[in-house]
Amino acid sequence: MRVTTTRGLAVAIGLLVAALLVDAAATIYNIREVATNVEWVSHTHEVLAKLEAALSSLEDAETGQRGYLLTGEPAYLEPYRDAVSRFPVQLAELRQLTLDNPAQTARLLRVEQLAGERLTILRRAIDVFEAEPDRARALSAARRSGLSGEGKRVMDTLRDEVAQMQRAERELLQERAATSRAGARTALATTLVALALGLGLVALVIWLFARNLAVRQRAAGVLHAERERFRATLTSIGDAVMVTDTHGRVTLLNPVARALTGWEGDAIGRPIEEVFRIVNEETRDTVENPVTKVLREGAVVGLANHTVLIGRDGHEIPIDDRAAPIHDGRGRLAGVVLVFRDITERRAGERALRDNDRRRDEFLAMLAHELRNPLAPIRNAAHTLGLLGNPDDRVQWVSGVIERQVELMTRLVDDLLDVSRITSGKIALRREPVAIGAVIAQAVETARPAAESRKETLEVAVAADVGWVDGDRARLVQAVGNLLDNAIKYTEEGGHIRLSARAEADEVAIAVRDTGVGIPADLLPHVFDLFTQADRSLERRQGGLGIGLTLVRRLVEMHGGRVEAASEGPGRGSEFAIRLPRLALDAPVPAPAPAPDRPSGPARRVLVVDDQPDSTDSLALLLRLRGHEVRTASDGSSALEEFVRYRPEVVFLDLGLPGLSGYDVARRLRAMPEARDVRLVALTGYGTEADRERTRAVGFDVHLAKPVDPHAVESLLAS
Repeated sequence: MRVTTTRGLAVAIGLLVAALLVDAAATIYNIREVATNVEWVSHTHEVLAKLEAALSSLEDAETGQRGYLLTGEPAYLEPYRDAVSRFPVQLAELRQLTLDNPAQTARLLRVEQLAGERLTILRRAIDVFEAEPDRARALSAARRSGLSGEGKRVMDTLRDEVAQMQRAERELLQERAATSRAGARTALATTLVALALGLGLVALVIWLFARNLAVRQRAAGVLHAERERFRATLTSIGDAVMVTDTHGRVTLLNPVARALTGWEGDAIGRPIEEVFRIVNEETRDTVENPVTKVLREGAVVGLANHTVLIGRDGHEIPIDDRAAPIHDGRGRLAGVVLVFRDITERRAGERALRDNDRRRDEFLAMLAHELRNPLAPIRNAAHTLGLLGNPDDRVQWVSGVIERQVELMTRLVDDLLDVSRITSGKIALRREPVAIGAVIAQAVETARPAAESRKETLEVAVAADVGWVDGDRARLVQAVGNLLDNAIKYTEEGGHIRLSARAEADEVAIAVRDTGVGIPADLLPHVFDLFTQADRSLERRQGGLGIGLTLVRRLVEMHGGRVEAASEGPGRGSEFAIRLPRLALDAPVPAPAPAPDRPSGPARRVLVVDDQPDSTDSLALLLRLRGHEVRTASDGSSALEEFVRYRPEVVFLDLGLPGLSGYDVARRLRAMPEARDVRLVALTGYGTEADRERTRAVGFDVHLAKPVDPHAVESLLAS
């Protein structure tokens, strides 16, 4: 009997569902018919309204024209012009609306023809009026034109046509309204039938609900068991876990979460913001709770860096966390699970890394300072040898060797500092439109002496349309210069180096090709790595630290470009290519500038202040050989006294002086009225941008990093 009843119930439900589906289909059909009829009724009303509007526009044009002809006032033409501009739009809308009715379309064509004639008559009268300079004759001519009767005949015919269209539309309106009312009655009847069937189905559902209540209770027991297993899993994992409902109230804390937050069972039911309080470690501003964000967005979210959890007792713990939505079986949001962990040890490791980076930068800066200080007197002395005019070629050769080697040491120190700053992200590009031709010219000017000293041929080929890039000119010159230095270094004497630059689509391609030692295939993928060199043997002659190509890659990538290396193997030469995004600018490429003449100027009164006697004496001798009057001082106090006695025009001032530092001396000099126009030049082994900003802040005009280029000193004094 149980089986028979169940089968009969299934048949009854099937019949009811089938009946509902049929009735629903009929209802949908009727509703669509009603909607269609309503749309047609609305369509007819719209046609009638557009006809009235079009006729009104013509009447407005007549009124405006008559007012202008009678008064001669241009203001009366505004209604006429508005109506003339409005009427074609109204006709276009009417054509679109009457596409479904050929008869109305034909009438509309006749209306359009008559309206054109009427507007032509109105325009003709205006033209006659405006063509007659005499006001009285113009008014008379306009009246004759207006009383001719032609315009009235056209307008009467047009009104008849419009009236016929309106009558046709009203007849359609009556038919469509009747059809719409009939459809509405049918839809109402269908809906009532569906309602009756629905009530029967509701009664059946109530009976089924009562019958299946026991099944649901058993399912609830299974669900409770699953929840308990879920709770046990969360309480046993090593991370802190909190669960909330859809209102952000805490429903569960595992033991780790209790330990980190300081809350116990009394946290249940409290808002998550009260139990899980987080702030930014650096700004101390309150951070948006991730649970709140999940409830708002419904997606997995994580905390930003430097987030601190404030426990119930006020203790602070750096944390990392992630919150995710919990969905029920229907995909609806049922709550949020928040997982977080104590990252105190990780933060300590990060601080240790930052401290190591800081100590490394400080060490490199100090190393550069200590290396530059002894290089300064060596460079001054070498340049002085060249100025003494000794006819012995060997003395000139020794002077040149010393200067070139000092220049090499200076480049090595600068590269070492640059690669450290670029690696740590402390270099910012000063971007501007830069002509590639100018970059090539400056890089070649710097590299050519080294190539000539090795009897190497340096060929330069720059296309006329090479164009411009958005970049830092000094850094681009440095990148190209490093490639040239690398080619010169690894090419045997008498070899050939070719530097080319051309435009390729939306890129600029700069290539340096040499006939040098080449690159082994196993080294080619690592050639841009830091401290990588082709020859690591003790007898290698090229020198260097293996950081020049690393600098090239980092600088090019900072400009949004890329650099590539190619070689056919040892002894076959190599080619390095830089590709940069090209700017769409039309401008002539500047030709390579000729080498500037050595600056010359009047003799200056100069004060040199340095606590290193060799640095002081060598620079003083160099300046005296150039015809300048020079005094010296070895500390800050004596520098101030010497300044008062001597009143120099230029002061070369070392920063690391005993007693009063160079910064202190600069401040005191700038406070003296007689020193306000003196040019203060900082001489220091520190050459970073931060060092330059610090010297500018205390009043220095120029910052020169040791060892100072003698030509730069001459240019400074000449200016």
